[in-house]
Amino acid sequence: MFALARSAVRSRVAAPAAYVRSFGGYPQPSPQHGSGASEDTIASDEQMATGRERLELEALNRGEQYFNREPVQMMPGQGSFENPVLVPSHLHDRVVGIVPKGQDQPLWFELTDKYIHYVSEVGVHFKLDHQPLNE
Repeated sequence: MFALARSAVRSRVAAPAAYVRSFGGYPQPSPQHGSGASEDTIASDEQMATGRERLELEALNRGEQYFNREPVQMMPGQGSFENPVLVPSHLHDRVVGIVPKGQDQPLWFELTDKYIHYVSEVGVHFKLDHQPLNE
């Protein structure tokens, strides 16, 4: 009986599983694939990149910037609960890092569009500025 149970477990473990990639309902770009490399050569980044990485490399080749990497500038008077620092995002949540003056390590926190986040170490309020994608 033990051998029978063991083989049943083994067959269940060996069965292939289907996994579905989901990102919380956010729209995903089409899975664009690179051309690959010819035989006996090493593929370049452009040849093997897929998805958003490929879109970013194509934009860089056109002299454009696919991802916004500019720091968010705090305007005078911003940072209070009534006037929080707005952080742009195409998603409904985002991980944000802030480096306080005099420190060399960022403080990381998750920002969502459901609430205003207060960072007590620097005394500043942040709010996600949701900007839907127009793809």
